[in-house]
Parts: sequence; structure tokens; C-alpha cells
Amino acid sequence: MGHMPRAISRLFLLAFATTPFIVAWAQQTTAKQAPTCEQVYKNIQVFKGVPASELIPAMEFMAASLKYECSSCHDSKDYSADTRTKETARHMVLMQTDINAKNFNGRVQVTCMTCHRGSERPDGTPIPDGVSFRHQRLDPAPKPEDLFAKHIAAVGKPSGVLVRTGTLTAPSDATHKVETSPLEFIQGEGGKFRMVSLARKVTSDGTQISYGGYPMTDEPAAVLGRMGRAWRGVDAFAGLERTTVTGKDTIGTTSVVVVRGSRPATVSTEELSFDVKSNLLMRLVNARRSPLGTVVSSLDYSNYKAVSGVRVPMKVVMTFAGGEQWIMNFKTAKIDSSMSDKAFAPSGG
Repeated sequence: MGHMPRAISRLFLLAFATTPFIVAWAQQTTAKQAPTCEQVYKNIQVFKGVPASELIPAMEFMAASLKYECSSCHDSKDYSADTRTKETARHMVLMQTDINAKNFNGRVQVTCMTCHRGSERPDGTPIPDGVSFRHQRLDPAPKPEDLFAKHIAAVGKPSGVLVRTGTLTAPSDATHKVETSPLEFIQGEGGKFRMVSLARKVTSDGTQISYGGYPMTDEPAAVLGRMGRAWRGVDAFAGLERTTVTGKDTIGTTSVVVVRGSRPATVSTEELSFDVKSNLLMRLVNARRSPLGTVVSSLDYSNYKAVSGVRVPMKVVMTFAGGEQWIMNFKTAKIDSSMSDKAFAPSGG
């Protein structure tokens, strides 16, 4: 006899564990009556009045939604016994019932799967693909300031304004369809930059972010400002406080060390991932709380290239909270020591 599929195995165990109660009830009831859960099973609390035939399907649904086994909640020696996880499950069932009663006229619209989606703990934050806030412990852990210094040394000291050209693949502001268009990205120190791709134009003079010539504030400005602040120059990590190494991880096949810190200027938390071999910054993840939940965005840097003694990422991927991406693929890069700060004015003078 072959192996029994896990889902069928769970049903078998549940049925086996409850058989004595079902048999006992069958001897006492008539075929015209539909037995309820509390009449057939022991210690029923939240499924009182529910037909007994619906209990095991409900258990199977909860197990599938959380990727649980029966023993994850039940005492395998006594399925009717109270356990801590069973108490939590009861509370969740009541919460689901209350939500559906108050908002959907009792229809089963919100379920265990709505939140859990195969995980014990619901993920309340939309997180960009590939991003994780859980890292393997690193012992002994390096000091964050040492990682910052190694990155700055690996990048090299800039001697002028960095000018990169290539393409931007992103949703159109007008049609929202993903398009690829020419891109010029001019970057100075202190967060100064100018990005131009057809009608899309983003500028920063180091203090004010403008989009299409219009000043931006608050979170939109902070999101775009990260494009010009991160990875470059001695001030690349300025403003980051209470830093600590949270562990090690991988980005693709690259092993990285992760530093976490708070950024009071934008009331947010950032995680910075450094390549353990090259010491270069590979990813910046920013998380900011809102009244409804945490907003997460990220910047990925790859294909570093030596340009006039400076290491430059030739691919930058900016992922916004909703999953929208700006993918910048640069073909050329040069250092222009003659360019003035006027290039970073909203008018692009």
C-alpha cells in the first residue's frame, strides 16, 4: 500500500479519534435528526449548534489555511482536551464569525485563509518579492560602522558628478502600462540628483524633491529621495541611528550581512544588505508605519562597474509599496567634474 496523501491522512486521524463518539450517537438518534457538534463530540464550545458532519471539514480547512497538522492544536492522546493553541483557534473562529456577521450578513467571506495564507502568523504587511525581515543569526557579528566604512572604501571617493545613461522600465504615468524609455540619471553628493526619462523628471537639490517641477513632501518625497541618497559618497548612511547587525541572508546567490537602523528624518526603519565578499551595498529596504499598517519599499543595486576609480551600480531596481517597479539599466557611466549644482535645480538649468 502506497503512502497516504497528507490531507487524507489528517482526515483519517480525525475520523479515527472521534469514532467512539459518532458510534455512541448513532445508537441514540434517529435518521430524521441531524446531530450537532456538541451532541457528538466532547468539549465543543464555538461550534455549538453546527451540524456534526461539518466539524471535520472545518478542522481540515483551518489546517490547510495554516499548513498545520492535527497535533498542532490537539493533544494527540485526547483530542477533546484543552490546549493553548486550541484556545487561540476558538478565539479566531469567533472573530471570523463576528466579522462576517457584522459586515457580510453572515456570509462566509472572510476566512482563516484570508489572513494566514499558509502561515501560522498572518503577514500584515505587503512586502516586495524577495525581501525578508528574518535573517540567520551571525555570531560574532561585525560592527555596523565597520560595514559602512568598508562599503565607502570599496566604492571609492567621488571626484565629480556621476552621469549615467540607459533605459527605464516602469509603468507609464499616463497609461499605467509598463514601458521602456531612454534614461539619464545625474547624481552628485549629499542626495543631489536629476533623473529624466521622457516626460518623467525627478530632481533633488539635497533638500527638496520635485517631480515634474512640482515640490513633493512627506513619504512620496522620502521614497524618491532614496534614489539619490543611498550607496554613494561618505554621506551614504548619514542620518541612520541605533544601528545593529541583524544577521546574514542571501540575495539571489549572493551572501549578505544585514544592518538595521532607524531613520528619524522619515520616521522609518531601514535594513541595508552588504555583499560579504565585495562589501558593496546590495539592497536598501525602508519600512514606515502608517495608521493602517507598515509601508515597505526597497532599492536593489547590482552590476557594479569601475568608472574613473569609483564603483557604480549599473542596475538599480526601485520597488514601491504596491509592487510597482522602476528598473534602471545603465549602459554608460562617466564622472563629470565640471557640472555645477544648477543641474539639480527643478528647472534643470
